[in-house]
Amino acid sequence: MTSGKKILGVTAGVVVLLVAGRVAIGFLNQPDDKTLILQAVKDAQQASKEGRPGGVLDFLSKSLNVNGEAAGGYGSEISKFIKNQKPDVEFQDLSPQIFGETARIETPATVKVNILTFSKDVPIPKVEIELKKENDYEWFIIPKKSWKITDIRAAGVDFSNFAPGN
Repeated sequence: MTSGKKILGVTAGVVVLLVAGRVAIGFLNQPDDKTLILQAVKDAQQASKEGRPGGVLDFLSKSLNVNGEAAGGYGSEISKFIKNQKPDVEFQDLSPQIFGETARIETPATVKVNILTFSKDVPIPKVEIELKKENDYEWFIIPKKSWKITDIRAAGVDFSNFAPGN
């Protein structure tokens, strides 16, 4: 084996060991489900407030339902709303009830939206958020636990105004 091939072989071996080590550490150091759920909701809240739709869409399941209607295919409309309105969603209680692979949060909420130059607070007496554990990856190769929002129900709120064409 030539000197160049030895260096290449050693370098490739080191890279493989580093990746394998990172995967092992990732499996061993994953937070518990409650921590992951709370982090997902808080990260989505912050991204929404900052008008970063990608940050919110990362936490929404492709099978998302809003008040009983499929909304997973409306990603571009959701993105537009978040980018333009930068809604600030505040929840009173983020205590998830975990049932194996699913979880639920029930809480009153307030949504602050900007309409032209005015800011409006919309109180919602009861919001139900359902989450499901889904397969996800970090750096496209490292499997990790991830909780995605699959269903949102808000008492007394008509989300049809945000549907395409309205």
